[in-house]
Amino acid sequence: MALSVETTGKTIDQALEKALKEIGARKDEVDIEVLSETHGGLLGIFGGKMVRIRVTSKNAKAPAGVAEGADVVRSVLGDVLGFMGIEYTLSIEESDDTTFVNISSSGLDGLLIGRRGETLASIQHVVNRIFTKRTGRHSKITVDVGGYVRRKHRLLVEKAQKLAERVSKTQKEYDFEPLKASERRIIHLAVADFDDVTTYTIGDGLLRKVVISPKTSATDDLPRD
Repeated sequence: MALSVETTGKTIDQALEKALKEIGARKDEVDIEVLSETHGGLLGIFGGKMVRIRVTSKNAKAPAGVAEGADVVRSVLGDVLGFMGIEYTLSIEESDDTTFVNISSSGLDGLLIGRRGETLASIQHVVNRIFTKRTGRHSKITVDVGGYVRRKHRLLVEKAQKLAERVSKTQKEYDFEPLKASERRIIHLAVADFDDVTTYTIGDGLLRKVVISPKTSATDDLPRD
C-alpha cells in the first residue's frame, strides 16, 4: 500500500474519493491535509476551481528524512501541475536512496509525457535539480506518468533478454540505438544473468549505446556505464 498520495478535484470530497481508492484505505484510516484551492488553470485553458489534498495512511509513517524528501518532491510537482491547472493523483514510493513518483492525470497524460517522453524527462530533470538545491543532498528521483516509464522499462528488459538469447545462438553482437544512462543500466541488469553473453558500452555523450556480445576474455574489461 502506498504511504501517501496527493490528488486534486473540483471538491475535497472528489479529491478524497480518488485518494482513498489509490491508497487502498478507508477515510478513518488516513490523515487528510488540504494543500491548496485554486481558481482557473494556465491562461484559463483548463479552467475551473481545483482543490489539492494530501492523504496519508495513519499506519504507514515514513522516517523523518524520507518524509522530508517526499514533501519536497510533492511541493515541486504540486506547483508545476497546479500552475497548469491539471487534476492529478500523485503517489510516491521510497527507499533510502530512490524515490519513484507516479502521476495520474485526468486525461492529460500525453501532454505531460510529450513526444517520446521528452516533456516527462524535462519534468524529472527539474524536480531532481530543485530537490538537490532545497535539501543539499542528491537523490535518484524517477517521475512517471500513468505508468509510462514502467511499461517502457518492462519492454526494454524483454527486448534485451530476447536479443541476448539471439546473440547466444548466433554468436553475433547486437548494437542498441543510443539510450539514456538509466535505460543502459536496465539493459546491463537484464542481461547480467546470462552465462555466455555480456554487455558493454560504446560511444560518447548522447550517442552512447549498449552492445550485447558473446562473452569472451576480450569483453571482461570493457566499460558498462
